[in-house]
Formats: sequence, C-alpha cells, structure tokens
Amino acid sequence: MNFAEPHFAEPQWLWLAGLGPLALLALQVHAARARARQLARLAAPEFIRELTRSHSPGRRLGKNLLLLLVLICCSLALARPQWGTRGIRVQHLTEDVVFAMDCSRSMLAGDVSPSRLGRAKLAVQDFVWRQSNGRVGLVAFAGQAFLQCPLTFDHGAFLEALAALDDKTIAVPGTDVGAALDEAFRAMEKSDRQKAIVLLTDGEDLQQSGVDMAKKLADQGVVVYAIGVGTEAGAEIQIVNERGQVDWVRDTRGQVVRSRLDEPTLRRIAQATHGSYFPLGALGEGLARVKQALHTSMTGSGASPARHQGIDRFQVPLALALALLVIESLLSTRRRGRAGLAGLVILLIVQPVPTPATPEVPHPTHSPAAGPSPKSAAEFFHAGTAQLQAGKFQEAEGLLHHALGLQVGRVRPATLYNLGQTRYQLGIEELKKSPDATATAQRALGALDRGDQALQAGRSALESDNLQRLIQAYLNGRGARRGLREAADQVRRAVEVHGVALQKWQRALDDFKSALELNPHDQEARENIAILEAAIAKLIDRLRALQQLGQIMGQQRQALGELMKQLRGKIPAEDAPPGASGDEEEDEEENGQEGPRAGQQEGRTQEGKTILISREEASWILDALKLGGDRRLPMGQGDEKTSRDQKGKDW
Repeated sequence: MNFAEPHFAEPQWLWLAGLGPLALLALQVHAARARARQLARLAAPEFIRELTRSHSPGRRLGKNLLLLLVLICCSLALARPQWGTRGIRVQHLTEDVVFAMDCSRSMLAGDVSPSRLGRAKLAVQDFVWRQSNGRVGLVAFAGQAFLQCPLTFDHGAFLEALAALDDKTIAVPGTDVGAALDEAFRAMEKSDRQKAIVLLTDGEDLQQSGVDMAKKLADQGVVVYAIGVGTEAGAEIQIVNERGQVDWVRDTRGQVVRSRLDEPTLRRIAQATHGSYFPLGALGEGLARVKQALHTSMTGSGASPARHQGIDRFQVPLALALALLVIESLLSTRRRGRAGLAGLVILLIVQPVPTPATPEVPHPTHSPAAGPSPKSAAEFFHAGTAQLQAGKFQEAEGLLHHALGLQVGRVRPATLYNLGQTRYQLGIEELKKSPDATATAQRALGALDRGDQALQAGRSALESDNLQRLIQAYLNGRGARRGLREAADQVRRAVEVHGVALQKWQRALDDFKSALELNPHDQEARENIAILEAAIAKLIDRLRALQQLGQIMGQQRQALGELMKQLRGKIPAEDAPPGASGDEEEDEEENGQEGPRAGQQEGRTQEGKTILISREEASWILDALKLGGDRRLPMGQGDEKTSRDQKGKDW
C-alpha cells in the first residue's frame, strides 16, 4: 500500500475528534452520578451494596472507553483521511445534439438526389448510426417549428421520427429559421452539458429571424452548426397538385420558382454562435465534418489534463469504529453469581407497594335521601356518589356504571370522575388482601437457600453412593421442595391480588382520562391521572418482580424433583424412608399447579408454556425493574401524595 502524502481531505471535522470525546466523557460522568443518586433514593447504603454486588465497575469503565474510541474513529472517518495518489482525467463522454430539419417545399428541389429533404434525412440517419454516442433530438420546421423527438438515447425511436418527416409535417408554409432554433433550444436541458444544434436547410430564411436568434443562443452557450442542403445553381421545385398531376411551384406571376442555396445567411448564423458552416455534399460528408468539430470542441474545452488525487481511506477508521461498537455491545457490566437474585428480593423488601391514603372531602350538596329506586341518570349518579362516600365501593361502581350507560351528556364527566375514584379505591381494597411483601420475599429467599443446599447435598450423595447420605439427602430435598411449594403459593397469591388491583387501577385511569376529554378544564382529573399513572408504573414493577421470583422458585423445585427421582432410584425399597411412595402423587399435584392463576399476567410462549429463567438471567432483569430517578410513588411512605377529591364529585 502506498502511504505517500498522508492528509485529511476535510480537516474541519477534526474538531469533533478532540471535543467530541470530552463531551461524551462529561455525559458519562454525569450519568454515573445520576445513577448513584437514584440508588441512594432507592434504599439504605447496606442494601445498595447488596443490590449492586453483581455490577462490575471495571467492565462499565471498559464500555465507556470503547464508546470514546468509537467517537474518535467516526470523527476521523468524517475528516476523510487520504494517503497514496492516482492520476485522473475528467472529460465529457457524450454530447446533446438537436437536429433542426427544414421541411418546407423548397426542400423538395431535386438539385441533389433524390431530393434535398431525402438526402438530409439519409445523412442524419448515417450520422446517428455510425458516429453519435450521446443523446439526439429532432425539430421539424417550415413556417413554424415543432419538436418531433425529444432528446433521447433511444436512437431507434429517433430514426422512426426522422423517417416520418415529409413536406406535409408542418402545415404552415414558409421557412422560419429563428423559430426552429428557438424550439431546438427549448428541447435542451439547462445544464452544463455541451449543447449543439445542427441546422439542415437550404438557407432561404423568409422571416429573416435566424441570425438574431443565433446571437441570443450564443449567450446561452449553444453552438449552431449550419448544414447547407442544395446547390448555388439551385433547381425547380416539383410537386403533385390537387389533381394528382406533377407540377412545378410557381410565384404569383405564374413563373416557375427556382430555389437556390443561401450560404451567406447560414454562415452568419453559425459564426454568431462560434459554430461552423458546412455544405451537406452529395454523400452527406458535411455531417461527418460536424462530428469531427464536436469531438475537437470536447477535447479542447471539456477535458482536463491528468492530475493526481489522493485516495480515500475513511474505510479504515470506520471499520475500526464498527468493530469497537460490536465489542462494546457484547461486553456486559454484570458479574455472574447470586447477587442479582439477592438484589431482586431486596427490591421487593425495600420498596413495598403502599396503600394510598384517602383524604376527607365534604359531603355532596345533593345527597339522595332514602326513597324509591333511582330511575334517571342523575339519580343513579347521586346514589352511586353516596355509596362511594359510605365506603361501599362495589355498590357505588354498579350504580355509577349504570348512570354512565344511560348516555346523558351533562352528568357524564362527573360520573366518569367518580367512577374512576371508585375503581381506584377498589384497587386499594384488593392490595390490602395481598400477603406482606417483606415476609413473602424473605420466605422465598430462605426457601431458595434451602433448595440450593439440598441440591448440593443431593449431587454430592449421588457421587458417593453412601446409603445414609442418600437417604438424608432425599429427606432434605423433600423438605426443601415442600418449603419452595409453600413459598411459591404465597407468591402466587400476591401476584393474583396485584393483578386484580392493576386491572382496577387501569380502568380507573381510563375513567379519569375520559372525564378530562369531556371537560378539559377539570384540573382535579388531570392531577389524578398523573398520580395514578405513577402508581400503576410502580405496581407493574412489583408485579413483574413477583412473577420472576415465582418462576425462579418453580425452576428450582423442578430441579429438586429430578434429583429426588435419581436418589429414589439408588435407595433400595426396604431402606426407603417413610412416605417416599407418596412423592409421585405430590409431583403430579405440583405439576398440575405450575400454570399461572387468574390475574397473574405471566409471560407466555406461543405454545402457552411458562417461561423459566435462570438466576443469572434474573439478575440481568434487575435494571429493568428499577424506577427512574424522577419517578415517585403516588402515595404511601415518605413523600406522600394523594389523589384529589377521592370521595367523588356531586356537580
């Protein structure tokens, strides 16, 4: 590889290689401090150490350094490093040529064979087939001009349009060279590509506008090559009259008109655009000279001498950046081990879902008195509001839901608001039925520890083949398995309760949002939406943590079952401990209870099987279960918040 003349083609990007890593480093330091502040809000320092035991600061530092190197490599790639040189030559490879063909009666003169128009068409056809490698277009003109074929690389289509030309193509008699040049220029693209017009005519410009138009085209960078068709001696113009007889074109005095080639006019038109004039000749050699002139013009003005150019090597730092980015994505910040499971249990113990407090609110101004059953939407609304204030939330939900179903617009916002409050309180009542989160987590952790010990003792006994150790390991496994089942049942009950409460709160959130849509000025509904969204987010985090803990215990219970089968197979029947025969029934009973119960909302595969994860995978999901630093519980311990007007509105 040639390393001559190393340099950067766009050095203005090098500032990013210097300032970019500094800015990214500042962001990384800020992010680390923010994480530390969030953890400090999460739990006490001793719990934080236990919670982050699985985190590796060294790996985190390594990932940050890799990101810094990725940014530096991307900055260098943007600066386009170059080394080595190569010679290049830039020139135009094609040209645009528009042929302006005269179709007036004077082109029927026979001073060239078979006629002026016929000879011009044959010459253009030969030019296109043999010498043109660019785009060609065709304009037919007589007393006016018409674009017969736009610029195209399809030479076959061009030749079909050329073959269709005759003296009847343009109905307006005469010869307007200026209109032909203007139409040919309009057919060209307004770009830096070389533009050339080849004018094929006998030069009899009856309108006398050709020279003036040529001067205007010269200002636009257009070159006109004039081709004279015919001879100076000229010839009579033979036509077929209305009676189908051969006749000659005559003037107003009845004299036969003789058409002659007007070379001076054609030379002035060509010179005005720095072009050239050539007679067509008997064999069309004039167009061959046009091709030579076009080639000379391109070589002289469109080509540049060979020059040296640096070779781009931005691919090298870009490939290095991609490789470092892949390595960074594969590098984990977690250690392997039990710390992630302990952190999951600590998350359950330290952050219990609180029971929201209910503030006292004034009684409604129109409390329904005891009397006949409600009939109208307003009566159902007031009856439901009274039940809400009395703490009879089930009855309140039914009455308010019925009032909402009557579709009375004026009471719908207040009904939706009070229905949201009712379902909010129903969710709180469900949470009160849940087992204590701290006791549940501690019991689950203790059962998992006993399960670990039983698994280790059982595997060791299988390797030793000692009968007493086999029996003792079997008994330990049975006890540990029973403890796991009881702890899992308690976790399942908590999951069921949390699932029901989540459904109530989600419906309450929908009610508050609907009330706000109907009454955008209801500030109390807006505040309750924010409070309830925070409470739902926390409840979902708790529900996921409980589900993961239950799955881990289910996996360990399954492993203990397999181990106990192996231990039973090695213990003789006469030495089997009491109750060993009943273990199979217990296995069947537990297997029948593996599926999630109502409200558990457990993740499933497409076949409906429960997803089990390892303890190491459980530690990986710990980050997903943490609350962000700006999230707060809506109410409960610490900074307590309550929903507004939780006993309902009566307006």
